[in-house]
Amino acid sequence: MKLGGVKNSSSWFLLTLFVFSTIFGTLSFAQEETKKEEKFDELKYLSELKKKQEEEEDDDSSTRIRRFHEVLDELLAEFGYDVKLGQLNGLTNLAIRRVEVSDALPGTYRDYVKLLISERLRENSQLKIINCLPCQSRTSKVVDGKIVITSPVTNIYQLQTAADQLGIENFLDIVLVYHSTHMVLAFQIFKTKTNEMIWARTYNSETIRSRFQKLAVDYSQVAKSRVGEEYQPEYKLLVGIGAAGIPNVGGETVDRTMIEFQFRGTERFDNRQMEFGLMMGVHVTMATILQQYPTESGTTSTTSSPSSSTTTTGETPDLQPYQFALSLYGLYVNNFLGKIESYDEVRHGLHLGVGVLLTASYLAPIFRIGWDAYFGRRFTFSLGGVYITPSRVLVGSEFLETKGGMGADAILSFNF
Repeated sequence: MKLGGVKNSSSWFLLTLFVFSTIFGTLSFAQEETKKEEKFDELKYLSELKKKQEEEEDDDSSTRIRRFHEVLDELLAEFGYDVKLGQLNGLTNLAIRRVEVSDALPGTYRDYVKLLISERLRENSQLKIINCLPCQSRTSKVVDGKIVITSPVTNIYQLQTAADQLGIENFLDIVLVYHSTHMVLAFQIFKTKTNEMIWARTYNSETIRSRFQKLAVDYSQVAKSRVGEEYQPEYKLLVGIGAAGIPNVGGETVDRTMIEFQFRGTERFDNRQMEFGLMMGVHVTMATILQQYPTESGTTSTTSSPSSSTTTTGETPDLQPYQFALSLYGLYVNNFLGKIESYDEVRHGLHLGVGVLLTASYLAPIFRIGWDAYFGRRFTFSLGGVYITPSRVLVGSEFLETKGGMGADAILSFNF
């Protein structure tokens, strides 16, 4: 009995040990599979994260390139806007001598920036741009057994020689400085004969940004527009005084001689080549100024009244000359300024006007043609010829025919 109990106990022990080992092995296998799955998921996550970072870096790279050209375009637009406002007026021609760019930019950007600047000059002015090929050439010679290379950029005498050959009066130097935080575009123009700097301007991208910030405007939300290409109307207002001699309803010489106050307001087109607007003239006769207008107006009107003249003698009554008159014109002006308007020179223009001459009981069509001479920026001298067509004057209750005629005026005006 004891031996059988021992055998049964051993069998149960072995069976229990087998069961526990099987369960432990199953649990270990499951745990290892779980770890493998977790490890696989982690590798997959790291792979996706790395791929995402690479895509973000590519996006950042493309954004950086886009921002560079966007800022450069803003600086060029500011330059074009200043050119369109006339800051380079007075220059007949220029040539781009040298373009310098930062070391961070490729050397090919020199030609790229040169083309962009030339494009803005052509779009916003009629300035003649000369391509100075000799300015880019280099010469070499042997001096004391050494090869010396020179160019017009470093040799001022070669530069003046090239300018004389091509008729270049001004040279333009350009500098483009690029940093990761901002960009600077600088210009310098100097005369070829005297080396005198006549214009210089620097455009900083941070200055443009601060300008909007001072206006409490979010710069990132500002639409990037090319202000240099937007239409900016330009007006001219002339106020002048002078002398005129025009027909005055058959009056005497003192009645036809007048003091004229002239006001002209026009809008300029085609880079100041053409103007269109209105002109008004206020005419005061010399008889009125000298107080020689007939004092016996009552007697004169009685003897030459239309009723008495027409009923007794049948003659046309005498027409009294006016003392004040107003002329209104629609005006067109064509200015002969050449390619660039220089305030150091006398410019000329031709104007045409169509309008009316009116005073009390009198209205007559009037035509005008004139010549203008512009001195500096503020003064204009004008000579004009006028023609007044025949018209009618209301005398009492009767309209009487009046003759027209030719006239002229000379006006000195101030330009506001």
